[in-house]
Amino acid sequence: MRSNVALTESLILDALREEASGRPLSSVLLIGIESCSTVNSANGLVGRERLVLLHLDRAAGAVACGLGNRELFFGDEPGSGDGSPYSLVAVNVEAAKSYRLLREVVRQTARALDPDGVVLVAGPRKGGAEVAARALGEAFESVALLSYRKGYRINRAVGPRQAEHRAGEARSGADATTGGPTGRAEVVETVVLRGRDLQLLADDRIFARGRLDPATSMLAEAFETVPPGGAVLDLGAGNGVLGILAALLEPSCHAWLVDSDPLAVQASRRNAALNGASNVSVHLSDVLRDLPGQTFDLVLMNPPFHRGRIHDTSIAERFVAESSRALRPGGAVYVVCNRFLRYEPTLERLIGPAREVAGDRQFKVLHARRSRLAPPLPRTPWG
Repeated sequence: MRSNVALTESLILDALREEASGRPLSSVLLIGIESCSTVNSANGLVGRERLVLLHLDRAAGAVACGLGNRELFFGDEPGSGDGSPYSLVAVNVEAAKSYRLLREVVRQTARALDPDGVVLVAGPRKGGAEVAARALGEAFESVALLSYRKGYRINRAVGPRQAEHRAGEARSGADATTGGPTGRAEVVETVVLRGRDLQLLADDRIFARGRLDPATSMLAEAFETVPPGGAVLDLGAGNGVLGILAALLEPSCHAWLVDSDPLAVQASRRNAALNGASNVSVHLSDVLRDLPGQTFDLVLMNPPFHRGRIHDTSIAERFVAESSRALRPGGAVYVVCNRFLRYEPTLERLIGPAREVAGDRQFKVLHARRSRLAPPLPRTPWG
């Protein structure tokens, strides 16, 4: 979805400058801003202490400009912010890696906003701005096109339709800026894997709408049980079903569910609770960037091979590369993928001999094991 972030942020800055010249802005939330110069300019307009940054994906990373702004990640545990409404919220649509996430972010701005506040949403017309404009129309009373430049546009919305519900949501623990409970009606479905009934939250905002897809089901039936007291990594966890299943099969182990998508992290946390998997921890991370030094006995992954609409196996290759460095001697990696994808050479180069342990005409499950004679890797506590 990414093309010219500088132009998007320029549109946001121009609109923010206009808003700040007309009235005082007591608090501003910038979502998906990636440029330090943009943050610095915005600080000059509204003041650093009144400007909060919210990032949508650990894979994109934080701005980390050292300018002193409070920085949050969408999907952090509730309590990361103070929960107070904002005078203005601005969204860079190019920061959302899927239209599902973009629509959810726009929907939640209505609850993060003061009733008299303003939302600005900018980006390429064919890269998310039109999707965002439709979502704004559903969440706000009035939406207007402010500017259009080289295929990029910025919309301004006022009159959040959900403002009247904010008080009730606050009492129920809702927190629009941190991805806490949002009052969405839950649909829970039961799936049977390896003789166990698992409860999964259906959620159309994440991969496979939160349901059990055929590839993940195949991997769930194929992987070995983790050794007692071992560590499991469910990388790119999605709804967390693989890691949760591993944790239930071996209660003495600990399963780490990792995804860079905050909506997936929300779903994984909820599914772990639904299934009573207390030996599970869920992490919002760009692959293993936020789990330095942690090592694992078993790694499970159903990696994406698209970036937006573009065929791209570099994400999967990075999954394998980073997990190989975190794999303990004797540890195993299982990868499920479409049959036409060739991950075997990467597995064999980084881990050990790769073989197919399950498959059909469409999917295959690959297995590779690190030699027990491999040099030991540093281990850190689960914490």
